Amino acid sequence: MNKVKFYVVAAFLAITFLGVFQSCKKGEDDPAISIYSRKDRLTNTWTLNKYEKNGSVQDISGTTHIYSINNNGTLTHTIEGSIFGFPTRTVRDGQWVFMSDDEDVKITIGSDVTIFNIQRLASKELWLKQTIGADTHVYYYTGL
Repeated sequence: MNKVKFYVVAAFLAITFLGVFQSCKKGEDDPAISIYSRKDRLTNTWTLNKYEKNGSVQDISGTTHIYSINNNGTLTHTIEGSIFGFPTRTVRDGQWVFMSDDEDVKITIGSDVTIFNIQRLASKELWLKQTIGADTHVYYYTGL
């Protein structure tokens, strides 16, 4: 009888914990289980490593885009590259906030407001999708 009770309690706890961890999954490509909240996973330094427009990979060589996202809702966007062989660097501060039950993130830098749908948010992977008119843009970032 004690073995049956043990298995029932163990099954109940497993189902309960799985439900709690599943609630962290919002994006369709998010990890199935994560011990970190979406806010904790988004808080990172993200470097753009791939960009697709309408499913076609775009050339991003020569330019580096970095988002440093803080837990307090602030961020820094850094763009580095070169124009006619001269190095350029632009650094802008802004804010971020989750929207739509944490499925979207709104990034505000100055007067520019951009809303991205979060396709995947893992410890070291961030995929952001944006639709502008008939064009779909997907940005793939790698975290530290």
